[in-house]
Amino acid sequence: MADENTSTPALIRRFRFKTDLTVILSLAAFSVSVLNFYRSYIYTKQQLDVTVTEVSYVTNQGELYMTVAFANGGNREAALLRLEPALWSQRSGKPAPEWIPLVQKVDPEIPVTVPRTPIVIRAGGVEVVTLSVQLNANDAEAAVPAPEGGVFLGIRAATMNSDGNLYSVQHPVARLVLDREGRVQNAEASIHRTLSGFADVDAVPPGDLLQNNKKTPFVWAERRY
Repeated sequence: MADENTSTPALIRRFRFKTDLTVILSLAAFSVSVLNFYRSYIYTKQQLDVTVTEVSYVTNQGELYMTVAFANGGNREAALLRLEPALWSQRSGKPAPEWIPLVQKVDPEIPVTVPRTPIVIRAGGVEVVTLSVQLNANDAEAAVPAPEGGVFLGIRAATMNSDGNLYSVQHPVARLVLDREGRVQNAEASIHRTLSGFADVDAVPPGDLLQNNKKTPFVWAERRY
């Protein structure tokens, strides 16, 4: 009888421990479910980062190539509606220079954007878009030079967040360096940071004045001969 009385409290303690552990695990699982529900259906984070990674101009063939990465750091989908390279120049009859889109294909079988736009970028996802267009060297060298010298290339993008808000992004990405005769010699980056895809950006040459860093794209241009 003494042994039975001694073992009974131990059994009760083990039962209580198992019960408490079950309750704790149930509460933890419930808390995780509530957190996931909050993040999925209540909490909203809209974030789209735009990073230009490469600009290459094959001057003597008149071919311009760019690569732009779109990273969705939010928890809602984002849409890239349009993306196109642009040349800082002045249209006939216009009082001031502006970003003029470049849309002529380098080849009938190669689209200007790969993948084609519009594109849906999933939450937490990254989409890398390549641009391929023709830019005749004579047209590039005849563009309006910026006060800082050289001719500027840029990007024009249109985006939309999950709330249906529309945004426009225009920014210089590279400067074509010209010699004294106005011929392309090389190129240098004119962007050194990541842009927000969910903010209206209307930047003009010379672009940002930051130093080269991990956000600076690779930029190259063939010397005109």
